[in-house]
Amino acid sequence: MINLTNLTKVLAIDTSGQQACAAVVDNYITISEILLTAKTGERSWTHSEILMPGIDSMLNLSGLRMEDIDYVAYTSGPGSFTGLRIGAATALGISRGLNKPVIAVPTLDALVHNVSIEGKIAVPMMDARRNQVYFAIYDGVRRVTDYLALPVGEVLDKLEELSSKESSIIFLGDGADAYRKEISERMPNANFARPNINRLRASAVGAWALEHLDTARSPVEEAEILYIRAPQAVRDAAKS
Repeated sequence: MINLTNLTKVLAIDTSGQQACAAVVDNYITISEILLTAKTGERSWTHSEILMPGIDSMLNLSGLRMEDIDYVAYTSGPGSFTGLRIGAATALGISRGLNKPVIAVPTLDALVHNVSIEGKIAVPMMDARRNQVYFAIYDGVRRVTDYLALPVGEVLDKLEELSSKESSIIFLGDGADAYRKEISERMPNANFARPNINRLRASAVGAWALEHLDTARSPVEEAEILYIRAPQAVRDAAKS
């Protein structure tokens, strides 16, 4: 019989995209998970407005207290610049308040956990605007490229260099949705993830964290965030 009192519990947070989500996972199951949409009817909500109330509700409904958490994990990027900062600040605040270690989880690594299969090439893509996507290429869960931001045509060029025409390739994420037509025309063997696994889940963030507990840091003041490229305001200022 499993001793449930000795399981490691991770509170995982993702605010890298348009939706915010949070979950508590342990070594065996997702204990609880919540998806928080940033728009309800005519009202738009910010991640900072909905994240902590959502986490509190999730814990209450699952009968957990903050003190039951062993680690706090958050998506460190790439993703929305504002969203990443909100998620990191929330995670670090909880970490310091509980005196629990914090784990920074690369967004694309967590997303690829939805579909990672040995021998299958997976390409998680996030819409980076300006006709670019954030992406990396994986063989199973092994990442074979850097985290990059490129036009989708250059992504497909890299894929053609790294794979054969017979390779089984699966695309996922809102970036893959945005450029599905172009991907399908260039790569007839492309597969696209089903709707239930096509977006990042906080439970996947927690699962990645459980596999990388050695990366945990004691409560810290400064967040670890992977931007890949400078914020748009910085890029615009550099041009002027």
